[in-house]
Amino acid sequence: MKTYTFLIGTTDDFESLDALLKHFEDFRFETVGNCSAFEFEAPAECDQDNVTMIGRGIAFSNDWCMDDTYSCIIEGRIDDATGTQVRLPYV
Repeated sequence: MKTYTFLIGTTDDFESLDALLKHFEDFRFETVGNCSAFEFEAPAECDQDNVTMIGRGIAFSNDWCMDDTYSCIIEGRIDDATGTQVRLPYV
């Protein structure tokens, strides 16, 4: 199993995906503005599309949507200094 984090925030509160990522670098799970982070595990053999769909499913089940949001998948935990950003297709 591998750990991933799905990050999502509104376009009203963040001017770009980079601004959203910077926010989570600075504040980790202490969020300011309308954003969320969802950690989850997926089998190591999952491809990026499936990992994206899992992350979206979790976020969308928590009342988020794709409209007017920025989102991405981070491989690992956001509080782990070794976590790396993975910009998946169409996220």
